[in-house]
Order: sequence, then C-alpha cells, then structure tokens
Amino acid sequence: MANYNPNNKVTPLGLVSSPELSLWRAVLATAASDAIDDSWLDYKGYPRGAKRSADRDYFLNPNRSFYQVCYWAGLEPEYVQRKMKKALCPKTPL
Repeated sequence: MANYNPNNKVTPLGLVSSPELSLWRAVLATAASDAIDDSWLDYKGYPRGAKRSADRDYFLNPNRSFYQVCYWAGLEPEYVQRKMKKALCPKTPL
C-alpha cells in the first residue's frame, strides 16, 4: 500500500514552493506587464496597437486560457481580473 503524502495534493500549501506555480505566476505577471506597458513599439520596431489591444483584452474579456493560467498559478481569476481592470481602467467604476 502506498504511503499517503499530503504534499502530493494540489493545494495552496502544497504549491507554495512549486516550480510550476512560479512559472505560471510569471506567465501572468508578464501578461500583466505587457497589458500595462505604454511603449509604442514592439521588439521588432513595429507599432503595438493591435497587440496592445489583445494584451488588454486578455484581462478585460477573459477566455478559457485566462482561467486555466489563473488556476495553474493558484490564483482566483475574478481577483486577477478585478485588479487588472483597476490598473487598466482606473477611472471606470467596478
């Protein structure tokens, strides 16, 4: 019979030092940084208009991918979306 190890469960306490958790939180942080960034050019020197709109829409109009990344990062999607709406649209009441 296999020994029970509570650290094998996918729980917030079990994920605290997980490399996977750090990876998915970094993915969300990068997406947030891209959405908030005010630079006008991308890394190739092209205008970022359409890309910036897509970056903002990732948080303002979340899709299945957004919810999966939040789940894997151990964060509540509604919390992340509320905070990003506040950062992206500071004058709009929530």
